[in-house]
Amino acid sequence: MKPIRKMRLFAAALAVACLLAATVRTVAAGRGKAVLTGVVYGDGAPLAGVCVSDGVQFATTDAAGRYRIESDKSAGFVFAVTPSNWVAVEADGVQPLFWAALDEADARDEQHDFHFASVDQSRYTVMFFTDLHLTNSSEKRDLDHYRSIALASISDEAAQASARGPVYSLNLGDLSHDLYWYQYDFDVSSAKRFLEQNGFPTLLYSIPGNHDNDPYFAGDFAAEAAYRKALGPTYYSFDVGEVHYVMLDNTVYINTGGTEGSMGKRNYHSYVTDQQLAWLRDDLAALRDKSQPVVVGMHCPAMNNYNAAFENRESFNPAGKTQELFDCFEGFSDVHFLTGHTHYNANMERGAIFEHNVAAVCETWWWAGKLSGVGVCKDGSPAGYAVYEADGRKLNWYYKGVGQDRDKQFRTYDMNKVREFYTPAVIEILSQWPRRADDGAGDDYFDVADNTVFINVWNWDSQWTLRVTENGRELPVERVWHRDPLHTICLDYARILNGLDPVNDWESLRHSHMFRVVASSPRTSLHVEATDRFGRRYEETMRRPKEFTADMN
Repeated sequence: MKPIRKMRLFAAALAVACLLAATVRTVAAGRGKAVLTGVVYGDGAPLAGVCVSDGVQFATTDAAGRYRIESDKSAGFVFAVTPSNWVAVEADGVQPLFWAALDEADARDEQHDFHFASVDQSRYTVMFFTDLHLTNSSEKRDLDHYRSIALASISDEAAQASARGPVYSLNLGDLSHDLYWYQYDFDVSSAKRFLEQNGFPTLLYSIPGNHDNDPYFAGDFAAEAAYRKALGPTYYSFDVGEVHYVMLDNTVYINTGGTEGSMGKRNYHSYVTDQQLAWLRDDLAALRDKSQPVVVGMHCPAMNNYNAAFENRESFNPAGKTQELFDCFEGFSDVHFLTGHTHYNANMERGAIFEHNVAAVCETWWWAGKLSGVGVCKDGSPAGYAVYEADGRKLNWYYKGVGQDRDKQFRTYDMNKVREFYTPAVIEILSQWPRRADDGAGDDYFDVADNTVFINVWNWDSQWTLRVTENGRELPVERVWHRDPLHTICLDYARILNGLDPVNDWESLRHSHMFRVVASSPRTSLHVEATDRFGRRYEETMRRPKEFTADMN
């Protein structure tokens, strides 16, 4: 059966589901103040069965491609849920125009049409980026670093992926940094324009992070106005191939004291608001087959496992908000959360929900690269992004380090050599970081036995395996709660050495994907073999002693 014919049969079924969900929601919401109308076109012809939403209610296009929504314009936008095997014809730079802004202060009716082109999405690739933190800082020179290093990696990855089908990118927030919007005259619209001027290689779907809010406005909706103007809806959904994607805004910006011309505290909560949850339930109600994969993009993680027991713990605040989101996915069997915000990698599974917390493109806010020439995140992961390959309903993924081959998935440390680095003078410098002052006087490795080797497997999850052999003899492998030595010297040590203040958010942190083995002597070589859940094997023959330097592999 031809792809377009299959899509139209699917669209007809989707239309019934959308109408049912929309009916329930419309009754609950009551009559809106304005009427939104328009036509959805596919390859120039009216497209039936497409869901359209104003962020509160849903409507479905009829045989003539027409939709009608009675709206209070409270979300500030209207969008078409892009159907499977279609993509928006028009774009505003890198931003696909599946949406239109509404004048939320005006009760007048509005008309907005949407245009899509057919595309084969049986196989495709999605690259997930988070925390670029573009600022135009003359001190960090983050724009230069992005242009010279990160963009080359992103462009090469997109070019290689295009051989297997379409390539899309999803930005998980913090494209900009609110602290510097006015200091450097570089806000979220500037960051978007910078990406476009420097040839970002794919269409980019985005959601806001906490740092994408205007710090001169208190309250979430007002502070997000600049984001909505630049990048569109703050939450929405779309289909690509056989996967349903949902993008949610889970940073609720408070910004106590923020007024025009005066920056507030930039404080916020992390959770999904009641309005979004109601919208999400209706969006998911349109999916009649709950075995269909659902990928949810958010900025702040719903869970974390960075604790000594490696337990999966809820992250949203106030307490209880994580479970409210999880409840929306009851009955679904294949749900993936993709999140950012933390600048480290972590994978957590809870029932059918698999959260992938992705490390940052900007590593440690670009500082490690600035100070040491090595872009490394707080957990020792290289600066990077997640790459997902879809083949029908089958998804596989890997973490791609900037400047690293895709087969580079771990780093080994000869802790004998690491301990040599920790001279009393170095420990004294590191102890200036407040949290380290209470942790072995700044020496993280005071309790490490002779001939220990650390292995940091940055995208580790429950289905990975790690095997280490010494002269053909397999060594016991233990998961440990430790910091990463490379980040310690590239950021913590280097920052104080350069006369800069410690910043707790940037400090090396103990994490959930470090492992150790103990060799029989200081000079034996080890063979390290890590295998991911898809059977891909990553290997290193570790020659020891292995020097510990900032530019080590």
